[in-house]
Amino acid sequence: MGFAATLFVVVALLVGLPLLIVGLAAAGPVGWIVAAVVLPLATLGTILWLGRSRPGDGEPPGGVG
Repeated sequence: MGFAATLFVVVALLVGLPLLIVGLAAAGPVGWIVAAVVLPLATLGTILWLGRSRPGDGEPPGGVG
């Protein structure tokens, strides 16, 4: 992913995620539950997916001793 694409994604998240949270809060109790449970789990899943080991990353975590 190039710099321009990365910058676009970051700006979209900085603007879009708070708008999504406000929209879910306005939707009532179901939206509150989604904002409180699903969004954090989706965020954690995204962080773990982006941080996963891939071929060519170098020595794996915990390396060979």
